Amino acid sequence: MAGNGSNERLKTEVAQVLDDVHQLINGFADARRRYGALTATASVERERIIVTVDASGAVTAVDFAENVDDLGYTLIARGTVRAAQQAASEVKLRADELLAPLRAAQARLPVLADLIPGMPREPQVAPPPPALLTPPGERDAGLAPEPACDDPAAEIVRLQDRRAELYGTGAAEGRRVLAAVNADGVLIDLKFSSGIGDLDFDEIADAVTAASRAAVAEVARMVTALFAPLLRTDAAYPGPAATLAGIEQLRDQLR
Repeated sequence: MAGNGSNERLKTEVAQVLDDVHQLINGFADARRRYGALTATASVERERIIVTVDASGAVTAVDFAENVDDLGYTLIARGTVRAAQQAASEVKLRADELLAPLRAAQARLPVLADLIPGMPREPQVAPPPPALLTPPGERDAGLAPEPACDDPAAEIVRLQDRRAELYGTGAAEGRRVLAAVNADGVLIDLKFSSGIGDLDFDEIADAVTAASRAAVAEVARMVTALFAPLLRTDAAYPGPAATLAGIEQLRDQLR
């Protein structure tokens, strides 16, 4: 009888966990839609340079005031990077505020070791380090990347550290505008070539956005390639709808 009581208690606890997971997945689906709509805008140099970024911090629009030419191209490039990073910092704060309640709810969920005596706990992996904001030309050559290791948790940490160092580059308008972004897609460097004077400032603003977009695409490919060995190739995540359906079916079986 004691065994049956224990099994019933476990079934009840697991069913409650599934309820909580069900609500959490729904919450994340809603948060994902709201996250995708996030933007932030920052201005520098007395609003002569205005940059808008998306939820990841990647540049989506650049606007120059009519008197921006008072600054000169070097200051315009530096100011654009500064405004982009300020906007990226602001959008990150908004994203953290949006996700904070869901992260707290996730942290409260029990793991299998909490429900089943003797079940080993999964190793905890530290949060990934932030992607570097240092421009490529100012970085040290550093040491050679550490080789892959057999411990899965240690390998994830190694790859996360490597990701933080990645950057992508992009060009527009015949390479008269060159942009570099970090692994998050945040603008970290902007250079204009000697032919930049052939473009008006609206064309330069569009070129900065285009070059940034190309750099984001490049670094995204690099991140995907970096983590490819950890991804399963024989199965794909079915998506939240299928996951929720599976949870509901399992929950019904436990009741």
